[in-house]
Amino acid sequence: MSRTGEWQTSQSRSFQRLALPHNGYREGVPGVEVGDIVVLQRKPWRVLEIREKPEDLWPADFERAWQKVVSRWIEHEASRAAGELTSWGAPLKEQPQPVRSEWYYRPVNIVLQLVDRPKSKPRHIFASVSCEWQTLPEHFVVCRLCNELPPCRHVETEATVNQAMASAERLMAIPRGACLGCGEAITSRMKAIRFPGPNLWRPDWGKDSAVFHARRSREECSNAAWKYEQQWKEQGLDVLRSESA
Repeated sequence: MSRTGEWQTSQSRSFQRLALPHNGYREGVPGVEVGDIVVLQRKPWRVLEIREKPEDLWPADFERAWQKVVSRWIEHEASRAAGELTSWGAPLKEQPQPVRSEWYYRPVNIVLQLVDRPKSKPRHIFASVSCEWQTLPEHFVVCRLCNELPPCRHVETEATVNQAMASAERLMAIPRGACLGCGEAITSRMKAIRFPGPNLWRPDWGKDSAVFHARRSREECSNAAWKYEQQWKEQGLDVLRSESA
């Protein structure tokens, strides 16, 4: 639905907000209308209806958020009336009173139906009017095996497995005592970062053997050391080191 933190299909770069007024900072830009195709949960959906949600039926989290907007406005206007100044000494400017029906985070009802199942039961959801939806043209493709938009879960899983196998093969090719980042030897003149405890990446090397070049000029060394440190802390090995010190 929204760009942030959501899976996106690779066959579209079109993101639009709903074709409703007061939907954020993109007024006048064409939006999602009834009949358009949007992406939700890796599938294409036809928009059957877009309707403002009655104010007395707003979900609790939307209502609480709106009340915070009103409270902040009241506090600001009270401070302005009392003659308070900004942090740089200027008078506070008057702010327009927020209007509930024009709030760009207000909830709306949306009715969707799977594109390839026009007789299926419509799905009713609600979302913020400011959400951006990934849209599709009438001609699009889906995976023939799982009927998901690309990249489907199978493709993502295969890519993850292949990447893990390639990473494991690279690590196994590193000679004992070399940098686990770049795979090159660490001489006595080089500064290095060594992690105590079991080796999380090459357990066959034994304890206190995880070592990386300390040079910042090589991203593959510094990035690998950072990743290892995160896993090292997640395993609680930094705590063990502190207790044994």
